[in-house]
Amino acid sequence: MIDDPLPKNWRDLQTGVQQIFRNVGLLADVEVDLGTPRGSVNVDVHAIDVRSVDKIRYIVECKNWGSAVPQSVVHSFTTVMHETGANIGFIISKRGLQQGAKQYTQNTNIVGMTYLEFQQRYFEAWWKRYFCPRIGDAADNPLRYTEEFNSVRDSAYEKLSAQDQEKFDRLRQENGGSLMILSMFNYLVMSPALNTGTMLDVPTDLDEFKTRVLAKITPHIEWHCYTFRGLLDIILKYLADVEGDFDAIFGGSIFEPRDPISRVTADGPPLEDGIYHR
Repeated sequence: MIDDPLPKNWRDLQTGVQQIFRNVGLLADVEVDLGTPRGSVNVDVHAIDVRSVDKIRYIVECKNWGSAVPQSVVHSFTTVMHETGANIGFIISKRGLQQGAKQYTQNTNIVGMTYLEFQQRYFEAWWKRYFCPRIGDAADNPLRYTEEFNSVRDSAYEKLSAQDQEKFDRLRQENGGSLMILSMFNYLVMSPALNTGTMLDVPTDLDEFKTRVLAKITPHIEWHCYTFRGLLDIILKYLADVEGDFDAIFGGSIFEPRDPISRVTADGPPLEDGIYHR
């Protein structure tokens, strides 16, 4: 899914939850102190949906235990939920909840789930609000070298030596189609009417997406990764590398820097769980 469903420790688990919340547009922090009638309480993850009318607040308890979470933990968490006034509570764990704990949460605003289930719950939002916009925005820069009409590029091309023009033409032919389609990711996912067929339907399987979509968009690339975040990282690296290859032909970038477009929230450091081969 988005990330490794079995994080190494509780800190990785709560950081992963925070990162996914941020990626889909929520304000999220870890190890937050919240006031209660009995004093301060520390929660693993606190998130606010600032785009919702009522600023919905989430509190998350992260348990990276080797066994299912017992009912006693749910009892304590219920008290925290009540005293902090949170709207929704998640207990995210490696093994889920024990049967008694599951029954206790029925008809409440508390949901127990594994980290994998949490990722599945938010995958569509993550795909549409983060994965596709990041790729579309990142492809816009190298696309300027390959798009059909660009006066700055054409003027600089005329000044290249014949050898460098040949290098440019070869690089453009190899990557031009890929860059054009990747630059459209943001628009295709936000405007389904433009998405002919099922190319950018929300995928359910990483390998299937690489075979069905990426093999057609980038037939000259082999993508090796085991999570969608890993795939995002190496696609962004590919785009940066292609832009760097074009820059090198001209002795540096020939375009004015673009103002950053912040349509998505900040991401943490890349997981670097994959590589690509050209």
